[in-house]
Amino acid sequence: MPSGLSVLALLAGVVTPTIARNVVIPRQEAQSSSSSSDATIPFSALSSALASLGPAVTTFRSNSSSSSSTADPSATFTSTTASSTSEVSGRSSSTTRSDATASTTTAGKGPQSDCSTTTDLGWIPSGLPTPTLLPTTNANAINATRTGPLGNHNGGVDLGSDYSSQALDKFWDDWVSELGTSVTKYHRKKVGDVQQPPFREVYCPPQPYPLPEDPPALFPDYLMTSPPENVLTQYKFPDGFLFGWATAAQQWEGAVRDDGKGPTVWDWAARFPGFIVDNTTSDIARLAALGGNVYSFSAFWTRVLPWGSAESPVNQAGIDFYRNLAEYCWSQGVEPVLTLFHWDTPLALQLKYGGFASEDIIDDYVNYAETMFTAYNGTIKKWVTFNEPVVFCSQSTFPGNLTSLYYPYTCSYHLTLAHAKAVRRFRELNIQGEIAFKSDNFIGVPWREGNEDDQRGVDRHEAYQIGIFAEPIYNSGDWPQIIKDDLPPEILPRFTDEQKELIKGTADFFAIDGYRVGYVTAPPAGFEACIANTSDPLWPVCNQVNFYESTPYAWGLADFADPRVPWLQNTWRYIRGFLKDLTQRYPTNGGIYLSEFGFAEPEENEQAYKYIVTTDTKRELYFLSYLGEVLKAIHEDGTDVRGTFAWSLVDK
Repeated sequence: MPSGLSVLALLAGVVTPTIARNVVIPRQEAQSSSSSSDATIPFSALSSALASLGPAVTTFRSNSSSSSSTADPSATFTSTTASSTSEVSGRSSSTTRSDATASTTTAGKGPQSDCSTTTDLGWIPSGLPTPTLLPTTNANAINATRTGPLGNHNGGVDLGSDYSSQALDKFWDDWVSELGTSVTKYHRKKVGDVQQPPFREVYCPPQPYPLPEDPPALFPDYLMTSPPENVLTQYKFPDGFLFGWATAAQQWEGAVRDDGKGPTVWDWAARFPGFIVDNTTSDIARLAALGGNVYSFSAFWTRVLPWGSAESPVNQAGIDFYRNLAEYCWSQGVEPVLTLFHWDTPLALQLKYGGFASEDIIDDYVNYAETMFTAYNGTIKKWVTFNEPVVFCSQSTFPGNLTSLYYPYTCSYHLTLAHAKAVRRFRELNIQGEIAFKSDNFIGVPWREGNEDDQRGVDRHEAYQIGIFAEPIYNSGDWPQIIKDDLPPEILPRFTDEQKELIKGTADFFAIDGYRVGYVTAPPAGFEACIANTSDPLWPVCNQVNFYESTPYAWGLADFADPRVPWLQNTWRYIRGFLKDLTQRYPTNGGIYLSEFGFAEPEENEQAYKYIVTTDTKRELYFLSYLGEVLKAIHEDGTDVRGTFAWSLVDK
């Protein structure tokens, strides 16, 4: 869930007055991709790992192209594409760009068998310090005026059938790279050359990995009566519990035009000022040294299939990169989890037929998914088809030829079928592992306890924010009844009986990006008036989320995050009930994962110095609270929570 807030956050580490920052979760010895860590992890170790977070550097190198790895932990792998890091000197890398073009680098030009190690990580200081001034603007941001959305055309752009490298270069030049000011009837806007990565070789981290010294105490000890090492000592996370971080390809890969990658809609759109909040993206910090045992990342569809379609040639350099990344994770005792789609529709398919506005996307997506399944069978054991489809389909930036009244539900229809067909293909091919998609948002808590209108609002909120995909996939094969009652078939396409059978049961576990839980009440106009009025700002969900208590004093719901993300609060009080409710509504044999959770420290982007933003106690308390509540959910509620993924390793 890239927020666009390029705050330093987890990358720089979180500061606590009581936790020693040199404590990490014990990692297993190097292991093959056929197994994962079975260590029983205490709460204090997980919270300390979050407190110890800092950037690391690695060069991926390997002589092996096999689908599994039993490499020595010190062995690394060179990709022919897109891995990188750079000096952390602020809220994002010193090499950030206005798009994802050069914030990271390719890692080399071919497989190598050795790896140069450095102790100069660029961020571990020595001697007397000099305060690090943070950049306030991105010098590489373009000055063009943002134009209308790319998707405001009717599709049908003829890109021809030439899939050569020369044709791909021309495609980049025509639609992304050339500087210009004209806008065609297709809302094409060319906004500046794609900048090349500033360096192409990064070093492997030293082993063992150095971590920062303890920070000074921020509070007196009498206010911190229960340091993490003394919290919930009667409980431990169970064997096999996954604890780690998650990222999206658009955040960290960079090397946007290298090694045969085709453009995505984000490569086009992110080049306009304002599309990403401060026109920056971030580098990936190497997870292996941070103590987690799982890393969730997404792949660029167009790094594997540059043109997106079934007719597109497979880009072997892209296949090799993701394999090398996954194998490196395993070599460090870290399980890789792969998300196939994190909102980066191939630009060629958006132009050709409007992306997810067209049913043509279904077969093209399934072809892409099958390509990935067969390439990484045995290497990737947990797969995610789509990230947060409700959010993706609500992005009217790319609606094809549909209005905002129709597009979200046409997109939802096509995406659900694409997911179901991909999962059926996954099972037909006997691919090892588990597969599901990632939900987001929350069910909700009635604003006024016992109030029937508020409970109705909660039911509507759940149906539109989670149930719209979870109900057909986990339960009935069909849309929630609430939504079918609201929306006619012209807006919400109906599934046939055959499609319902195809869809039902196409997930092996439940994944929720559960950042917060909110109070829900009735819409101001009332339910019936709202449902009947498509111009009502709350239509069609027709419920209202409140961030304050219903008592006369109107206390705030919880501790609030950065003002630019007003929806985010530290609602630890409700996380246990939320997770339990989800497992009861949508039962699976694979348990539930808190697949994203994280916090935006207020006003980090406005701070002048790095030492200010690394003092992020609100984020620290958020993670401590959520991890503690997850632990209690497992032991006191019997909720089958299998893992947590902090968002994000970078750029959050």
